[in-house]
Amino acid sequence: MSALGEAQARIASIRKLRVVVGAMRGIAAAHTQQARNALDGYRAYAKVISGGLARAVELLEPDGVTSAPAAASPGAAVVFTAEHGFAGAFTQRVLDAVPAEDGSKLFVAGSRGLALAQERGRRVDWSTPMASQAAGVGATARRVADALYTGFVEERFARAEIVFARLAGGGVATIVRKPILPLDLDAFRAPRSGPPPLTNLPPARLIEQLVGEYVFAELALAALESFASENAARLETMASARLNIDQKLDELSGQERLLRQEQITAEVQEVTSGALAAEGAGGL
Repeated sequence: MSALGEAQARIASIRKLRVVVGAMRGIAAAHTQQARNALDGYRAYAKVISGGLARAVELLEPDGVTSAPAAASPGAAVVFTAEHGFAGAFTQRVLDAVPAEDGSKLFVAGSRGLALAQERGRRVDWSTPMASQAAGVGATARRVADALYTGFVEERFARAEIVFARLAGGGVATIVRKPILPLDLDAFRAPRSGPPPLTNLPPARLIEQLVGEYVFAELALAALESFASENAARLETMASARLNIDQKLDELSGQERLLRQEQITAEVQEVTSGALAAEGAGGL
């Protein structure tokens, strides 16, 4: 294949890659927007459950409120990472928030986080795929909740926290570490105002159910925040890739024009040489 043919083949290949990158960029943008649209609903749900807990705690005597254990207790960290690639350093940043010397049992949501942890030689005590759609964060949160409660009941750890990325202004994500189990119910206690709430369950049973709903709400909210941040990171990565592709196309297009001009010049020289040779032969 000639140099011009090779340049044209490379241009055609990069243009196909540009289409793929554009499609991935569009998907990432759509997923980010879906997650942002759903965040208000999940936040409202968590706020309602939190308010219910605050009222339910009023039914308990002060000495009946359970506080969180000391920080020295064996713990677990639930890390929400990416399920798919092309998200830049998103997964690395989240996983780095729980260093190996932290000593926590590692629960990983996201195939990319699992692969990176294994690559670094870190022990992963439990893992699950991360949601690939905003609508799937509930199922992810439910799997995480079941695993946490199982480990908590079996006394494999005494406390747990969630680690996830949260989008801030300008599309920049910050890493959040937040305690999730056990809940410090003292934090929900507020000065009593008005008559106590009417319930059909014993206070301890009511609080137990509300704690379960609150933990699920916090896990789902963390998963959704992580999903939004992952896709925002992917959107940024694809935008950078698109810029690099456009620059490469400009470079190759310039090279193609130069090679084409050289080819035309060579053809003109060939025709001219042929004409001169024919003219010389005719003169003889």
